[in-house]
Amino acid sequence: MDVIDPSEIMKGFRRVDLLTARADELRGALDDIRCVRARLDRVEAEVARRLEKVTGTPERDVAKGAQRSNRHGAKVVARAAALAKTPELSDALDAGALGGEHVDVFAKVLGALDGQVKLRLAEAAPDLIEQAASSGSTPEEFATSLNMAAEQIAADGGTNRLERQRRATRLRTWTDRATGMWRLSGTFDPESGVKIHGRLEATMAAMFATKTPCTAPTDAGEKQDHLRALALLALTKGVAHLTPSSASRRPTQTKEPPNDRSASSESASSESASSESAPPDEWDEFAAEVGTASKRFGRPECIIVIDTTNLGPDGHPTVDWGIPVTIAWQRVQDLCTHAAIRPVIVRDGAVIDADGELNLGRTTRLANRAQRRALRAVYATCAVPGCNVSFNHTKPHHVHWWRHGGPTDFVNLLPLCSKHHHAAHEGGWILTLGPNRELIIETPSGQIMRTGPPGRRPAAA
Repeated sequence: MDVIDPSEIMKGFRRVDLLTARADELRGALDDIRCVRARLDRVEAEVARRLEKVTGTPERDVAKGAQRSNRHGAKVVARAAALAKTPELSDALDAGALGGEHVDVFAKVLGALDGQVKLRLAEAAPDLIEQAASSGSTPEEFATSLNMAAEQIAADGGTNRLERQRRATRLRTWTDRATGMWRLSGTFDPESGVKIHGRLEATMAAMFATKTPCTAPTDAGEKQDHLRALALLALTKGVAHLTPSSASRRPTQTKEPPNDRSASSESASSESASSESAPPDEWDEFAAEVGTASKRFGRPECIIVIDTTNLGPDGHPTVDWGIPVTIAWQRVQDLCTHAAIRPVIVRDGAVIDADGELNLGRTTRLANRAQRRALRAVYATCAVPGCNVSFNHTKPHHVHWWRHGGPTDFVNLLPLCSKHHHAAHEGGWILTLGPNRELIIETPSGQIMRTGPPGRRPAAA
């Protein structure tokens, strides 16, 4: 690729009228955009590689030319190095089968290895790249396949990888010049990540089961991020003991008390009734007050999903710890001593075994914690086809509405994000759930969407 030919890059790009295009035409346009973006990633990396020879400062040149951050410049230079060493990746980008993020993932995984494991994984790379390209793997899925291949090569059950991850643990803090906000970004090994994640989720559940600060955003995702930040503050700064009288003088948003005392953090995203709100400058006092509730939890809770549908290469079931991490089985026993483990076993999208009562009938409208665990076991995201909103940002929806006599039973519950919850209640969508949780959605326009039994990835139409 010695000459940049924009017309060659754009060849085959279909032009559609966005106002009149059919769904298949729009999807085709997205395919074209993906291919064009992949080829542009390839060209940008090649430009960076040549700049390194000409100027010696490719990171700065790329960042300035693209009007992006220096971090973007460094990423492109690293991408160029990976492409130069692995021509199969360059071919995949030229074909539009993989994108720049796949290259970034490959470079990161390979860069974390050493010795024979790194050498043998590099030798196996052509086959892994071809598999990812032919299957349409996302960058995350490509990373998983690379890490699994590395563990098979090492034949240590992931133990050495965990040691490398522990050495790579980092925490960075800085001040955002644009906003003036203090920021932090951390990278932790999976075992530590599960413990931190569980502690944050347990603290959120304790702090916000019945109260929500007036500063919480209305967007479900932003709201969860805000509450998680308050939970972190409560955990790091200690608890301020306030008198009952001072606490009663600060009105907050309140919610209907959950039927389960140990309500999960997902319930924090439920709609709350409006009431008089506390002044915004008192939000951290609120966090300190309700933060005392986090002491009730003791060990953090980790809800794990054990999927026995397809065993992994090591013969063990697939385990989902609630966050996208991989933990060696040898470390699971140690982890169990630091966290309260709540397992849910699934097979072919069905819950085989789970703690707690999954059928509450008409005794309560709110789903209990056991039902939320079971729903999270079979849904990683909102149940609507193609929706990638995390399960943590969804609410249990009664397929047969509660107001129409529907029970609060697991077979009648479906996780929906706020957008699709609104579509179901106010948008005229009709949802039907089959015996194996097959979902049929009929919209007012007559469009019908169907999905099979749910899996551990976003539902597909």
